[in-house]
Amino acid sequence: MATIAQWDINNVCNLNCKHCRVSEKNDNKQLSLKQAKELLAQLWYTGTTKLNLSGGEPFMRDDLFEILEYTRKFEDIVITTNGTLIDEQVCKKLSEFPNIKLSISLDGMAETHDSFRRRKGTFHKVIDTLALLKEYNIPYAIKYTLSTETVKDVIEVINLIASKGAKEFNIRRVLVAGHADKDMLISNEEYKETIKKVIAECNRLNINFRTGDPLLVPIFPEIFGIDIKNDNLNKIYAGCQAGDEIIYIDYQGNVGACSYIPTFADNIKEKPLDEILNNNKLFVELKKYKQKLEGKCSKCSYKMICGGCRASAVALKNSLFEEDPLCLLESS
Repeated sequence: MATIAQWDINNVCNLNCKHCRVSEKNDNKQLSLKQAKELLAQLWYTGTTKLNLSGGEPFMRDDLFEILEYTRKFEDIVITTNGTLIDEQVCKKLSEFPNIKLSISLDGMAETHDSFRRRKGTFHKVIDTLALLKEYNIPYAIKYTLSTETVKDVIEVINLIASKGAKEFNIRRVLVAGHADKDMLISNEEYKETIKKVIAECNRLNINFRTGDPLLVPIFPEIFGIDIKNDNLNKIYAGCQAGDEIIYIDYQGNVGACSYIPTFADNIKEKPLDEILNNNKLFVELKKYKQKLEGKCSKCSYKMICGGCRASAVALKNSLFEEDPLCLLESS
């Protein structure tokens, strides 16, 4: 059973970001509070310990804190937010939940971030939010999306957030889904060089570096605790964990493997979650997906610690098990 679940609690937002994976923004079909409570109970029953609440913008849901009351048993709750709707009253409420951390999107300095998020003033609002979170001792991570537009500001942003007291920086190259297209992708060489600089800067400033990109595991194995020269790589299972360690539930209750994979197994309003996860073909196949990989991913010696990003394979190759065309190894 999956231990990590991402649930989009709504699909409405106060911004219209250039890379957003949500193409339709309408809250008429979101799960009711009663259905939300039932979902949380099922997630707990199936062994989920970590929950990412996303959207849309989660803080636009009126009953967010009623939902959060039903998450107190979970080990970790991460709320992914654009950080523009968090005021002192919200911080007071958040401070009552010791298992909650925020993931705050920040994608450049003022001009870049505001352009990327298509709303002037969002950068300064996020910076004000960071001060509030520090005041109320609410943990958070900065989430940075690398694109052709945002890559130039990344080191400056790391220095800025360090001065504001940030302790964690999570970064990934933009995924081609929703509004994001191939033109937003930086090259492999620029990506690797940028990540190298980011890791060095995070180390210098004592900020925890994080990434969800499996393609970076063979390139920077040390940040994942892997010793390529000495570890038995066939016995290490890392990389993309969509549909295995991680599951996704959209705002309507559709259950899938990843928020960037536009394929759903079933809906929790139609079938119990444990039945979907145990019996549906999508999850049965993804639990053993590394045996089904095609193309260069199937022959790669780093298959067990990487496996490529399945969302990229779907977006760029139209196949869940095809090779990841954004592989970084050929030019490493």
